[in-house]
Amino acid sequence: MTSTFQFIETKEYHKFVEFCDSCAKYKYIGVCHGLPGVGKTVAAKNYSKWETISPTVTKVRSLNQRKNDKIPIEIAQATTIFTTAPPVKSANLYNELRNLAINLRYSKKSLAIQENKISEEEAQEMSKHLIYAEDNEPYKSVELVIIDEVDRLKLQTLEILRDIYDQNNIGMVLIGMNGLEKKLSRYPQLYSRIGFSHEFKKIAKTELQHILEYKWQEVGLTISYEDFEDYEAINSILKLSNGNLRLLQRLFTQIDRVMEINNLQKITTEVIEVARKLLIIGTV
Repeated sequence: MTSTFQFIETKEYHKFVEFCDSCAKYKYIGVCHGLPGVGKTVAAKNYSKWETISPTVTKVRSLNQRKNDKIPIEIAQATTIFTTAPPVKSANLYNELRNLAINLRYSKKSLAIQENKISEEEAQEMSKHLIYAEDNEPYKSVELVIIDEVDRLKLQTLEILRDIYDQNNIGMVLIGMNGLEKKLSRYPQLYSRIGFSHEFKKIAKTELQHILEYKWQEVGLTISYEDFEDYEAINSILKLSNGNLRLLQRLFTQIDRVMEINNLQKITTEVIEVARKLLIIGTV
């Protein structure tokens, strides 16, 4: 059994990708809203390949200091930066986004040097221009900025985001709970710049059944719809998770744990019930 979970590209994820691509292409601010746990944050991180590139992009290092860094090849095509709005001192968001944008640019150049696409002499000359770019063109390598948990931000910080958008030729995606769009409508100067709105919905029952096949594989089992116990277990999980990806993943973590502790080789309604009792489940 394993607790490693693979990202599954759902229909809602594909809609989110189209939404983000449009914001980047047309240089608009987009608002993505939805219930907690439906997969907004996971989708944003997967779209930006953030789990892969963030260890490099979050390091504040000059081009020379990055010379021997192990830089993922995904950096070469990366044009999106992602961050989560901080719960306190939200005004620091300006510097955080700026640093991420600059670090992405340095990382791209460092990868080019490592792949011998740029000579050492060119790198030295480039380093001078990059220092200049830190002050004048920090977002040159960025096409899209994604900010999660925007509900936390107050007017002052929202104005900072508007200023970043106005000063740079980029798209921007603001992610939050249902009602975010209504909240932003109170700030006309920012709201007038919103070009797209997208609701990230729960996963449909038919698609969730497909996802469950992968979840069975993740805990080392195969699913059989002819087996009544499997059929009963599937229906139990469908009812319990109600299309909520976060709850589904948390539930399977506990199912995996219960089966390992008790040396079980089958997911049954009894196993699911024990796993459910180990979770704190709110409204889904």
